[in-house]
Amino acid sequence: MKFCFRADASLQIGSGHVIRCLTIADALVQQGHESFFVCRQHPGHLIEFVRQRGYKVYALTEAENNISESGSEYQRWLGVTEQQDADETVAILKKENADWVVVDHYALSVNWQKVVRQSFKLIRVAVIDDLANRLHDADIILDCGLANTVLDYEQINQRAAQYLIGAKYALLRPEFHEKRLWLEQNPRVYDSEYVRVLINLGGVDKDNLTGAVLDILSQSNNLKALNVTVVMGLNAPYRDSVIKQAENLPFRNKVLINANNMADLMAEHDLAIGAAGSTAWERCCLGLPTVMICMADNQKMIAQHLDRLGAAISLDQTEIEEKLLAALELAQVQTEQMQQNAYEITDGLGVDYLLKVILSREFPA
Repeated sequence: MKFCFRADASLQIGSGHVIRCLTIADALVQQGHESFFVCRQHPGHLIEFVRQRGYKVYALTEAENNISESGSEYQRWLGVTEQQDADETVAILKKENADWVVVDHYALSVNWQKVVRQSFKLIRVAVIDDLANRLHDADIILDCGLANTVLDYEQINQRAAQYLIGAKYALLRPEFHEKRLWLEQNPRVYDSEYVRVLINLGGVDKDNLTGAVLDILSQSNNLKALNVTVVMGLNAPYRDSVIKQAENLPFRNKVLINANNMADLMAEHDLAIGAAGSTAWERCCLGLPTVMICMADNQKMIAQHLDRLGAAISLDQTEIEEKLLAALELAQVQTEQMQQNAYEITDGLGVDYLLKVILSREFPA
């Protein structure tokens, strides 16, 4: 079968939507299926990165944003109307004859999905969502968050569907489950001299919270006990600034750009300071206690639920100056319990669960 992935990355959107679609595409290719991507050329897009991973990408032209101020933030992320985006995607699908369209975009709803269905009567639609804030016309809806229920989606989806709801379905690369199995046999050994802290505040971090966190850590009374690793994305606008800042920090540190061994890094550290996006599930899978910084409205529910479940300590980005150091100290005290709580959130096999549904007899080619 052939799969079309419609997802965008940008300085505003971040990279998580495209990255998790790549994870699904990789798994499909391993099973002999074909995948291609449709992405709009927003500033900070990942089109060349996706191509380097071996996928055909159709690049939609970046348009001057024609969404009025009355439109939602997510509609402005798209930059064009749903109708225009759907028409452009349909033109591509007429060349490719896809069996499935996988949509991972907060700005695309039933309006977009119906245009595609009207053009291709037999096409299937899978939606990846975690907002449950708009109508859909989907055969599968996957929401790996902890806030929404099957009922929430049944009320907004306009056809009978399979609903894959909960952190069990977090779309993680296979190395995370593999590293989890390794950790079960080789538990973390804590260094009495150093607290190893992994800082990863998203692939973009457009507000340079990384720099702010490093400044706050510099005020700690236990500088000699810190060993910090910073991970930043290739498109992070403050990347060079953080690298220069790190040269003058009073504690051990290193800055990694576009690291491709995140599972290894998470397994090697004692604590994390991380965003409340898709990497939250990676940290849970590997039992990494986290001080989680909420950087966007759509991250609030993840942050609140993981805090409530004892897998993370959640802070809003406006609170870090006042509360970050105390939160880190608390996380050190609660490390073992937070680790166990995190392990219980997800086992990292969400892609396998999704493919089992997609490739089942209920969805014939």
